[in-house]
Amino acid sequence: MITITKGRLLTIKQWRETYGPGSNVVLPAEEAEELARIALASLEAEPMAWRYRYVKKGVTDFQGKPWVGDWKYVPTKEDCNDRPNYEIQALFTVQPVSLTPEGLIKAVRFYEQVKRENPPVETGAWKDAVDWVLQEACQAVHWCRQISALQEQENHS
Repeated sequence: MITITKGRLLTIKQWRETYGPGSNVVLPAEEAEELARIALASLEAEPMAWRYRYVKKGVTDFQGKPWVGDWKYVPTKEDCNDRPNYEIQALFTVQPVSLTPEGLIKAVRFYEQVKRENPPVETGAWKDAVDWVLQEACQAVHWCRQISALQEQENHS
């Protein structure tokens, strides 16, 4: 397994600007595989902790916001109070998405097929596979960030 540094990711991200759209820039198969592994792992993240709080339904504070108690932080879901009127949330080190995007699954499968068949570089299959995985992985990360930002706004409102 290889390590992909932040600097390497920034370099890859800037390729379009450096070489122009439609340029044939080849990413080593090991890097493409590692990027796909990282993207898939982030999509399947498990909670690292939990929090819960009491929510008084139908009651608002002086600002008109729903009345809620302070968050209590616990290591497992079983430690949360699951009685009525309690809100429970999972906490993640990285915000996961609920499902792996279908496009990323298809792209990784295509990459794996190309890897098995090992066609000559001249066919462009390697480039197509790598480009597709990178595109889908970037979209998945972008989608995660959008969801995270929306949830953050929701938590502060």
